[in-house]
Amino acid sequence: MHVHNYNRRVRGLLSPGTRTGYHDGVHLDSNRHEDIKMQLESNKDGQKLEAMKILIGMIAKGKDCAHLFPSVVKNVVSKNQEIKKLVYVYLVRYAEEQQDLALLSISTFQKALKDPNQLIRASALRVLSSIRVPIIVPIMMLAIKESVTDMSPYVRKTAAHAIPKLYSLDPEQKDQLVEVIEKLLKDQTTLVAGSVVMAFETVCPERIDLIHKNYCKLCNLLVDVDEWGQVVILNMLTRYARTQFLDPNVEEAEDAPFYEEDGEEEGEESEEEESDDESESSEGGDEDSKKKKKKKKKKSDKRKKKKPYMMDQDHRLLLRNCKPLLQSRNAAVVMAVAQLYHHVAPRNEVGIVAKPLIRLLKGHREVQTVVLGNIATLSSQRPNMFEPYLKSFFVHSGDPTHIKLLKLDIIANVAGDTSIHTILREFRTYISSSDKESAAATIQAIGRVACNIPEVTETCLHGLVSLLSHKNEAVVAESVVVIKKLLQLQPKENKELIVQMAKLADSVKVPMAMASVLWL
Repeated sequence: MHVHNYNRRVRGLLSPGTRTGYHDGVHLDSNRHEDIKMQLESNKDGQKLEAMKILIGMIAKGKDCAHLFPSVVKNVVSKNQEIKKLVYVYLVRYAEEQQDLALLSISTFQKALKDPNQLIRASALRVLSSIRVPIIVPIMMLAIKESVTDMSPYVRKTAAHAIPKLYSLDPEQKDQLVEVIEKLLKDQTTLVAGSVVMAFETVCPERIDLIHKNYCKLCNLLVDVDEWGQVVILNMLTRYARTQFLDPNVEEAEDAPFYEEDGEEEGEESEEEESDDESESSEGGDEDSKKKKKKKKKKSDKRKKKKPYMMDQDHRLLLRNCKPLLQSRNAAVVMAVAQLYHHVAPRNEVGIVAKPLIRLLKGHREVQTVVLGNIATLSSQRPNMFEPYLKSFFVHSGDPTHIKLLKLDIIANVAGDTSIHTILREFRTYISSSDKESAAATIQAIGRVACNIPEVTETCLHGLVSLLSHKNEAVVAESVVVIKKLLQLQPKENKELIVQMAKLADSVKVPMAMASVLWL
């Protein structure tokens, strides 16, 4: 019944006939304002509940309802749980804007922290942390400390969210907040994990010692945490792994000592050997030279015997527990796992992130842009990883320019001996595009491919020369610039081409192309 009345009331407020009282579609008219105000001040819970539902509906539509704050805040003491919940939803939204009025009800919020309903306790804490007034910092601190030991994980999660707010209000509370974070990090529930890690990253990211004791627990909870929490924890664990574990891809130089002390000891030994050799050289003989050879042999044998890299168990635990998250429906989670593998996984294991990243390209255009940007970075360092998925990066006519440019960048990165002819055929069609920027980027990509794969340099050069008679000035200008770069590689073998280019000096109008012709 209430829902039916609520829907009917909202339709009445938003119908064309009632819009005349709005100023630019934002404010309620005076009649409606008075009507809702009277309902909020009524003695009947039914009318108050209906008014609150209408208000929350208006807020959800983006309407400004701040002018009703005095009437709403009075109902925070209502015994009706449904009304109280909606009042707190409203107060969380406007407490920061109406701080003076919110301060008048602070004692009520403090009492609500003891309410039997966990939603009311959490809402009261949320409203308290939304009042940005330095005078209530001690009250907020006390409320957070009490909420940390609450039986409800939802309230503890809300306490974790309040920590960064209090820290931004008063950074001098850092020491006390670090103690609170340390307690919350020990929490075993998945609901709290993401929120407390976010608080840790905001307040004390340098206190990595707080993570040591909880590292294995966070790795094991990772799969069950909500998606937002997974992204936060993955980013923190990536930073942790990069600073606390050995890089599995760094090969030590053969001659470089592992510790400085070893180098010093070797230096001291060599000095002693030299002094011994000098003293013994006076006695002379072949025995000295034999001893020297034996010592040199021993040193070279020691250097050859290098300990094989053994991955730390905790490092392996992290990689193992992150792997299932590559199947997540959330693009941010997949990207966070890909970032982690890129930085801390052995080279031969990073390839598993390629397929999940390609899957994300089927999502929204905004997601495509972010994913392609990251693939461009990955492919510049690991071109073989994405070569099997080359066709996923082919440009479509409906793609916006920025996506076309990213795809061209990736294609140029992954081009190899086996795929180069397919790529060059694709490039020929892209050059005839009406999009001048993508056509110019295609020519640049041809130049990059020609530099990276010597077998096709000559083919690319002749193809670019044929473009010098193209109708599009931008294509001609970009071709001249790229040809100039390629000719720098083999200037003596292309004298005739340089002469042909010099004849273009009068026809080329683009400054960069003109400079390239004059340089040649």
